[in-house]
Amino acid sequence: MSNNNPMRRRLAGSMRALILLPVATGVAGFSPLALSGDWKVTDSATGRLTVVDRSGNNSSSGVVAQVSPQINLNGRGGRSEANVAYRLTASQGTGSTDSKALAHNLHALGRVELIDQFFWLGGNASAQLVGNNASSGPVDSINVGSTGRQSYAFQLTPEFRHHLGRYMDIVSKNSIDYVTYTGNNVSSNDDSRSYSANFGVQSGAYFGPLSWSLSATQRKTEYDTRDDENASYTAGVGYQVDPRIRVRGMVGYETNDVQTSRSNTDGSVWTVGVDWAPNQRTNVSADYGKRYLGTIYSGHINHRTKRTALALDFSRDVTNRRSTQLESFQFQVPDLNPDDPDNGLPETITLFSLRQIDEDYVNTQVRGALTVGGRRTTATITANAANRKYEVTAADEDSYGLTIGVSRQLGAGFRGSLRGGLTSTDVKGGASTDTYDVQFSLSKQLSQRTSASVDVLHRNQDSSTASGGYTENRLGVSVSTSFL
Repeated sequence: MSNNNPMRRRLAGSMRALILLPVATGVAGFSPLALSGDWKVTDSATGRLTVVDRSGNNSSSGVVAQVSPQINLNGRGGRSEANVAYRLTASQGTGSTDSKALAHNLHALGRVELIDQFFWLGGNASAQLVGNNASSGPVDSINVGSTGRQSYAFQLTPEFRHHLGRYMDIVSKNSIDYVTYTGNNVSSNDDSRSYSANFGVQSGAYFGPLSWSLSATQRKTEYDTRDDENASYTAGVGYQVDPRIRVRGMVGYETNDVQTSRSNTDGSVWTVGVDWAPNQRTNVSADYGKRYLGTIYSGHINHRTKRTALALDFSRDVTNRRSTQLESFQFQVPDLNPDDPDNGLPETITLFSLRQIDEDYVNTQVRGALTVGGRRTTATITANAANRKYEVTAADEDSYGLTIGVSRQLGAGFRGSLRGGLTSTDVKGGASTDTYDVQFSLSKQLSQRTSASVDVLHRNQDSSTASGGYTENRLGVSVSTSFL
């Protein structure tokens, strides 16, 4: 069943946003009972006009008018916590522009304790624009019509826990999630659902610095054309060496009934890891192990000073596009003022565009971001690299990305920003693309609640295919205000 009817796509996108936002905030504990804690609600509304001139692939020119209301909720109550940011962008273009009528951007995380020390309900939700394939290049609400699609991901994580004295806890950590897409060339076959059931026991307070656990997990993922099933049985142990260092390990067995060209996906699994937090400003974590696909590893480094903030992570494991959508906002560019409610939507490292098929792939990646701030100037650098080896088609993709941005307070309410970016994707047996862009913006604070800005963007994409390259220039003017 096709989603090519414009009115149907518009209504579908609106309904998903209306469902995702209240559910996400409700899961996070945004209820009258939860407002007894420290909660902050902020808003903004932006009107924008953008002149677009694009030549080459999907050429277009004209003016795009946009209105973008946004609302943010973050805080913590007695039994709940939430961080929710939602922005709706309504666009209308002239000429041959290819804007999306309604685009949704949602990042939501939350957890609430519904029954005292027994039942917790967590959740996360996201909505964002993604490319149609690995060579799509950057996608936004102005050019998404021909090169991308709107994605939605929603997950609930109910958890049950029962104390058996000081010796043991019975724990059940479960999940249910749903991933869907709308846009050109999207069908109902792109939707997928997953359910996970878990039961285990873990050490109680009696064991002090020593921790242990036994766990069994069953997961089923439903696609329109097949079902994948996974099961794992694990035993783990950990030890708090001192307040700064903790070591841990896990052994187990897994079965995986999944679509793959491998002869066997069942077998033993093990990992060892360490957590190191020498002070409140620094934490480091690393894990290494083996699964049916071979070596797996993951780790992260976070470090913060008064003027700098660094985040770095790396990993190798099997995943797929739906898991990427569910986890897409978990790596955020570090902010020097993380508690500022006016920051709005969190800045995340942009996802590489993926092949829009439901096939597992072994993903090896590294991502990093560094923010350096002075009294008037802030600079941010982000970098990421990934290699994806698909489990059925044996396709091999390499992607790299780099952005550098500098903003400076110029005085008299003016702020100037300059940003440059480069992404490169090489698909074995397919298209290779290199995309770079540079953007300059100048903003003026008109009042405590209102600001205006003008920006210029130049973007160029080179492709190994004759029809894949393009050059795009934009000139935009916007006014933003808030009401709360």
